[in-house]
Amino acid sequence: METTLNRPRLCLGNKNRQMKQTAKLDLSQLGGFLPPSNTELESTILGECMLDKEALSIAITLLVPDCFYMDANKIIYQTIYNLYAVSSPVDILTVVNSLKANGELEKVGGAYYITQLCNRVASASNIEYHCRIIVQDYLKRKLIQVSQESSREAYDNTTDVFDLYETATTKLDSALSGVIKYEVSTIGAVHKKVIAESMEVAKGGAKSGVPTGFTNLDKFLSGWQKSDLIILAARPSMGKSACALAFVLNPALDGIPTAMFSLEMSNDQLVGRTQSMMSGINSSRIIKKQLEPYEVTEIENACSRLNTITIYIDDTPSLSLMALKAKSRKLVKEKKVKLIVVDYLQLMTVDTQGGNREQEVSTISKGLKGLAKELDIPIIALSQLNRAVETRGGDKKPMLSDLRESGSIEQDADMVMFVYRPEYYGAETYEIGGEVIPTEGLLCLIVAKHRAGSLGELRMGFNGNLTKLENYDTYMAQKNRSSFDTNNKLSPLTPNANFDNDELIPKTPAFDGDDVPF
Repeated sequence: METTLNRPRLCLGNKNRQMKQTAKLDLSQLGGFLPPSNTELESTILGECMLDKEALSIAITLLVPDCFYMDANKIIYQTIYNLYAVSSPVDILTVVNSLKANGELEKVGGAYYITQLCNRVASASNIEYHCRIIVQDYLKRKLIQVSQESSREAYDNTTDVFDLYETATTKLDSALSGVIKYEVSTIGAVHKKVIAESMEVAKGGAKSGVPTGFTNLDKFLSGWQKSDLIILAARPSMGKSACALAFVLNPALDGIPTAMFSLEMSNDQLVGRTQSMMSGINSSRIIKKQLEPYEVTEIENACSRLNTITIYIDDTPSLSLMALKAKSRKLVKEKKVKLIVVDYLQLMTVDTQGGNREQEVSTISKGLKGLAKELDIPIIALSQLNRAVETRGGDKKPMLSDLRESGSIEQDADMVMFVYRPEYYGAETYEIGGEVIPTEGLLCLIVAKHRAGSLGELRMGFNGNLTKLENYDTYMAQKNRSSFDTNNKLSPLTPNANFDNDELIPKTPAFDGDDVPF
């Protein structure tokens, strides 16, 4: 019995019959089963490639023309592939014209079929997932083909078994190499690259990574390093979103493009917090629009640099891993983004169906690590901690085992950093670095895992009214100055006041005036 695959209906008479003939199969060698294929998905991929440049660039890296089962689709993709190779535009018109020039337009079903390919596409955000399904089907067909050929030859007593094995292995490796890119480097080439980069950093005096904007953190980490996945984890209300926003803002103020995917807060809320950090006006009042006209003017003046710096914000809710990958590739390629922050990991989704939430989170963390390595930029992903922190006695300091919903987060991350505020749990003092300090306004960044460096605990200042992260010394100096101005009613010009008349700064032994920026 002759079996044909279902094809998109074409109003082309005998052309439709010709299309079906390309899909006829000799099933005698397959036990009556159709070879693995998904022609509907093939057609969708072709439409995505003609409608979206980013989707095209992804497909080109994953698919070769032989991956397509249907002959017409294979010819169309080969045409798209050829246009892309010579940097020609790829769309419906260019593909149709190229097929016509090669005498293959009627063979694939005419211009009508090309148009129909694009009409069926609603979104190209899942192009990578679609391509991987097609690749798997292609490899399965090659495995079936090679197995059939090898089994027939194995019945021939004159065939050398080792030659047969080598031939089969070569054919399978050839099929695999067509769709899986092996990019290897010699150790000498990598050595030269590292030396050149190190010399450039040494001569310029810059950090090797993306600067954090905080003195002690930059000294400890030398900036966020390329290809690293950094997990920033905390319980709610600890200030992790404030940290994330500071990590995005500070490099941008230094001229480094950054991006933030905010699944929790809207664009308006993020910008409101940023305005609060830069203007010193309460963030809640800014977000709720409870401002006086003069305060609006103050915010506009204080935040004028927001008009010139480069921060890209995406507040798509329930963003999928595939969509984030596609958007990130575009941001890095077209906008030269050097740092990406995701707030936060547990709110992301995956496109695959089935599996529990722990497996989904594991897929997301692995995907983010792969993306950081692929794009060669640091990615900071915020993560929630489980409730075990709250039920634990003592100082309730977080541990790696507190990472919520998946142990693979710890495994995949290059660095795990906890945000911890002992003041939140009622502690009045806290020992850090062998020194006991008051907890008011203290935020600790605990580096609990660091694949390329040491572990430690760093003190930061946290201004809750402004949801602002600061250098600890700067925060304390401003706090002491504010307290002095409030309690001391003497005029700065009064001889009995403890002022340096030139600087108008309280003379306290705790700070060196040169090191305290105001």
